[in-house]
Amino acid sequence: MVKISKKFYKAIIVVVVIALIGSVFPGCKKEEETGGTIRLYIHEPVSLDPPNSYESEGIQVIRQVWDGLVEYNPETLVAEPAIAESWDISDDGLVYTFHLKKGVKFHSGRELIADDFIYSWSRVACADTASYLAYHMDPILGYEELQAGEGDTLKGLKAIDDYTLQVTLRYPYADFINTLGHVVFYPVAKEDIEKWGDQYAEHINGTGPFKFVEWKHDQYIDLERNDDYYGDKASLEKVRYSIFADENTAYLEFQAGNLEYCQIPQGKVKSVLDDPELGDLAIIKPLLAIYYFGLNVQNEPFKDNLALREAINYAIDRQNIIDVISEGVPTIATGFVPKGINGYQENASKYVYDVEMAKKKLEEAGYPGGEGLPTLTFGINIGSGHELIAEAMQADLKEIGIEVEIQGMEWGAALDAFKKGEISFFRLGWIADYPTMDNFLFPLFYSKSADNYTGYNNPEVDEMLLDARKTINDEERIEKYRAVEKKILDDSAFVLIYFYGSRRIIQPYVKGFVLDAMENYDLSKVWLEQ
Repeated sequence: MVKISKKFYKAIIVVVVIALIGSVFPGCKKEEETGGTIRLYIHEPVSLDPPNSYESEGIQVIRQVWDGLVEYNPETLVAEPAIAESWDISDDGLVYTFHLKKGVKFHSGRELIADDFIYSWSRVACADTASYLAYHMDPILGYEELQAGEGDTLKGLKAIDDYTLQVTLRYPYADFINTLGHVVFYPVAKEDIEKWGDQYAEHINGTGPFKFVEWKHDQYIDLERNDDYYGDKASLEKVRYSIFADENTAYLEFQAGNLEYCQIPQGKVKSVLDDPELGDLAIIKPLLAIYYFGLNVQNEPFKDNLALREAINYAIDRQNIIDVISEGVPTIATGFVPKGINGYQENASKYVYDVEMAKKKLEEAGYPGGEGLPTLTFGINIGSGHELIAEAMQADLKEIGIEVEIQGMEWGAALDAFKKGEISFFRLGWIADYPTMDNFLFPLFYSKSADNYTGYNNPEVDEMLLDARKTINDEERIEKYRAVEKKILDDSAFVLIYFYGSRRIIQPYVKGFVLDAMENYDLSKVWLEQ
């Protein structure tokens, strides 16, 4: 288990299991406890179209509206059958044959068939309609051709019949099954895309336990129970995602009884844990996620200046951020891959808080005492407590002579500015899409990945990543990924701050709610006891 601040150790031992209470005997809920509406806090999502939702807010909603081929066990995170009831893998690791469940329907009433996956995955990869997350399709045969604008269907996909999907990879990829629980692989109906086009995110039509009703931008997203669901029907009748720009506002709504689930605001964790009525409602647990500052290595002043990037890494007092601002919930990030992922390396990073080393590196960078270095603009998304962390970093860098100006933006605007390189120094987080080392290295550092916000481009690392992916033997593959992580750490395109811990809170009458280490949850297993 990830260590946490001793200050909260006893309280956290109690509360980390709260998410599991009520889920041991989900079949025992009383008839009168079914129905009702659960209300959850989120920021405004970027999109609700699965392959175009590249942030946590939209993904939370999408996971309730869709099922994929596989789903992740909330305790072990092992990929288990969902729409695919079973699969076979060829001896050479290149051909996967999925046997689909019959009777799975889109919310429109049409039965889902193998061709829907072929259309959906090809739509993700095709140059004309390419998703921001298209790189997840990289292992599939025909991906490179579609990215180059040649053709409109992944040639590695074949429908043997309506309920048998065959997938041929262009190289063996031992983690392939683990990737398939990601929302980018969810099936959409071709007729919906043809009807709605760019407006599809306002009319989503999934296969899961809840149906989309309405998205009132910056206000709420409403879902309702899918009574024609192929699996166990949800107890909840409705789901409302209440959209707030600020977590403090949402928390006030929770205290007033207007939300069932929200985030504990930055700086209020201790007061919640110390409160006899609220303490047992908190969900504080380690997450497979990192909080980091990005340094765009394609832009000045970070381009071709390793010493400057190293100076910033040495200058930041991470433990202060964790203890004082984050109240001991997270732990120092000592690498890109968090504890809990197979292959985690303890103390992989060389960077520690060392002001004198930071000053020395700044001098090596050509800016002794910060002389000659322009003021750095640091971008954050507002409303989630990032302001306090940014101010702590600002003070740390000022101590060695680096001036920083903080620029706050709404979530979607921030992502767009960082991606376009309009702001070269910024904060972001990354939570596991699937629980593998590859998911913390390939998306963030492969040169062609859309999630590579820092502009990192190292041909040697690209080659090492692809080689690791192709390695079937688990031990050999892990060692190769570890070597990749060390190489990337040496290049310092990031300032790693901490491994996240969740700081969530849920009303006592919500039962069956389980938050996994990737911060996913399944509302179809939840009921309200009141």
